[in-house]
Amino acid sequence: MKIIFVFIDGFGLGTEDKQRNPLYSANVPNYFRMIQQYRVIPTDATLGVEGLPQSATGQTTILTGKNASKILGKHLHGQPTETLKRIIDQYSLFKVLLQKGIKVTNANVYRDHYLKAIKDPAERGIRPSASTVACLVAGIPLRTVEDLKQGNGIYHDITNNTLIESGYDVPQIKPRDAAKILYKISRNYDFTFFEYFLTDLAGHSRVREKSEEVLEILDEFIGELDKLIDYTNTLLIITSDHGNIEDLSVKTHTLNKVPTIVHGKYEEVFAEGIRSLTDIYPAVIKVLEQDMLELKNSKG
Repeated sequence: MKIIFVFIDGFGLGTEDKQRNPLYSANVPNYFRMIQQYRVIPTDATLGVEGLPQSATGQTTILTGKNASKILGKHLHGQPTETLKRIIDQYSLFKVLLQKGIKVTNANVYRDHYLKAIKDPAERGIRPSASTVACLVAGIPLRTVEDLKQGNGIYHDITNNTLIESGYDVPQIKPRDAAKILYKISRNYDFTFFEYFLTDLAGHSRVREKSEEVLEILDEFIGELDKLIDYTNTLLIITSDHGNIEDLSVKTHTLNKVPTIVHGKYEEVFAEGIRSLTDIYPAVIKVLEQDMLELKNSKG
């Protein structure tokens, strides 16, 4: 089987209020269709720790199954500290899956200067995200702009507009075409990861037009991916680390639960027991181990 894991930064379950929640003013038909037809598990992101959930601890928790906020005694924003990096090094989902013989990839593309900076001990201005650290400790190659040009990777904004505005000679692509690239990549791996974080940036900006734009790009992308997937042998997982964009009345993150949307093979196995971000990691492993066991039994 195959798993496609789409991580959306800062995407919570908010109220049906067009003034606060741009999901209810944006044109996002695929999102509403999917939450009506597929399993949606409201997932706790507070992790039993006071304060607003943050990216570094939330993402570390998703990617390790360890309650990073409780370990630190607080929620931590931005990128992982050395303590969190050590947790990721030991428990990285990508690393554990590879050790089980599962083929893993990250479909995100990284700029050349970023790749150089995160490998330079003297560089203090750029620190890798939790997902990047999880790839590095697992030895998973990070995709480059050259990969993107060859149709073998997706930039975090889906459309390449950020790269173009930065002077890169790359084509602008439509979200549905980016979805086709992600699907093509996923055919060569058992577990494919993709991260979209413009939702979090838009939520912090509190600019409605920008928030609606990034949601509509994401919606077209997810909608096309949904059409392409053969759910008899693939599991789609969509989740987030904390709320944000669903409430433009504040510029901070929120205490809202996040949606874990799951559909496809073994979805009931995955969904069982999901309550908080700590439950996602073991659920992924459980699903893939069950698939390996059934494959082994089918061969006698």
